[in-house]
Amino acid sequence: MPQARHATDGRRDTYHHGDLHHALVMAGLDLARTGGPDAVVLREATRRTGVSPNAAYRHFNGREALLDEVAVRATGYLTDAMIEAVVRARVEFANAEPKVRTTEVILAACRGYIDFALDEPGWFGVCASISDCSVETYVRHTSAGRSNGATDVAERPTMVPEVLRSVLQLPEPLSWAPDVTVDYFEVVLRSTLYGFSMLATTATMRVDDQSRRAGQVLSQLRTWIFHSIQK
Repeated sequence: MPQARHATDGRRDTYHHGDLHHALVMAGLDLARTGGPDAVVLREATRRTGVSPNAAYRHFNGREALLDEVAVRATGYLTDAMIEAVVRARVEFANAEPKVRTTEVILAACRGYIDFALDEPGWFGVCASISDCSVETYVRHTSAGRSNGATDVAERPTMVPEVLRSVLQLPEPLSWAPDVTVDYFEVVLRSTLYGFSMLATTATMRVDDQSRRAGQVLSQLRTWIFHSIQK
């Protein structure tokens, strides 16, 4: 399994000074990474940070507020993983036939999603815990984009649907088959990726050979995508 993409840089050490709000979020990320959303508890985050629970309530009015911020950060990590996979595919298939290149770029976004879920099941689980309010806040705060490596995706997407929509916009002269729309494709891809990832990380499928199962899903998606594109 690939090495984890994001480190918490030792921030689980006792907090001494600086940004307590940030330190609590990082402690929450540590908890989520190993235990999923259920592990994100404000009291444990304060213990790891080395402050009293009362100090934390100056920044978060309860567990749900902390969980929201952790979910926002984890969602950013998931989106980054997809974008980075897309950037790599655009380089790798730069000289391929347009239909093949486009198929592989779309598939790369899907692979980035699944790989993140399998590599970081705790963070993937917490992504689904984000509240509607925090989704709006996240989009607003990241609309200018984040700069952590992959920067050549136009108007850097900030959410999973945006990443998918960005790669589903076909370059000329390619087009979708008459019975296919971008909205339809986006919904089907999101449903497939989320459904498989949840089964592989939380349900009985987690005891299967996850790499093999993921390969099967991606192979089917490649075939479906390729045959849905017209020259």
